[in-house]
Amino acid sequence: LLWQSRKLGGILIEVRGDSLGPCAAVIGIGLNVRLPQAVKSRIDQPAADLADAGAELASRTDVLIAALGALSQVLVEFDRDGFAPLRPEWLRHHAHQDREVTLSSPDGSTVHGVARGVDEHARLLLETESGVRAIHTGDVTLRAVR
Repeated sequence: LLWQSRKLGGILIEVRGDSLGPCAAVIGIGLNVRLPQAVKSRIDQPAADLADAGAELASRTDVLIAALGALSQVLVEFDRDGFAPLRPEWLRHHAHQDREVTLSSPDGSTVHGVARGVDEHARLLLETESGVRAIHTGDVTLRAVR
């Protein structure tokens, strides 16, 4: 989650089960509400918080209630219709679209390429020297190449 090219938060999704059958997802969301400057300076990338973004800061509980309400609505739509109807909005907000990125896997391997969005199944489309690859499995970390 970026605001003015600075990290505002992050989302981690872990899926378990059959890729063509029943599965369960655990979704973790971290959101920077108020970060002291001393903390921001220790982060290994540019960081922002909701105060930087001009949000009227309510309590963390109010932020959580708003986020969970919005997420609940999207998850109901996703459960009913899948990812395809959500894809256009995702593409409008994809911060790394058409940028060089490196995908790092837990096994230590890396793949370099240009992020070309996602397909209707939410697989990251990565243009590499050998063509466009649809990345859909494994744990990956996405960082823009500087």
